[in-house]
Amino acid sequence: MESKDVNKFLKKDFWGYMYDGGIHPGQLTGTSFDLAPAGHSNTNSTEKAYVDTMSKAERAQYLALTVLVAIKDCTDFEYHGKHRTILENYYIQNLNNYQTQVKVGMNDSEYKTAKKNALKEFISRYDYWRDARDCPELPPLFYPQKPKNRPKSIQK
Repeated sequence: MESKDVNKFLKKDFWGYMYDGGIHPGQLTGTSFDLAPAGHSNTNSTEKAYVDTMSKAERAQYLALTVLVAIKDCTDFEYHGKHRTILENYYIQNLNNYQTQVKVGMNDSEYKTAKKNALKEFISRYDYWRDARDCPELPPLFYPQKPKNRPKSIQK
């Protein structure tokens, strides 16, 4: 499966799963989801049986909730960049960068660094929950690297 840019995935694909699964965006902030199974192995036999018999809409909802679990699993410490808050505000509540920056109380450079680190942490949490919740159809994600500035060739 082809890897996807984490930004594009959270802006487009995640919302595709949401809509296909019939999840209204208001449910994400208004309702408390019980996202993690109670067992120590992060799955239980009831959940496993349910996963195996899901309809297409139920599967899309399960995938969207798996992504949401990964977001909710990110750290939210003041000294560690408030990763969860940044991800929730920017990708779920659809605030722009400036609004999110103000909401988390960071200056521009702090916010840029924290958002980059939040996305990298999200990828790590996402990879874990993608495997733990048996979601092989979720694509692997990567954080895009900026191309290095190379000196322009001298044209003849």
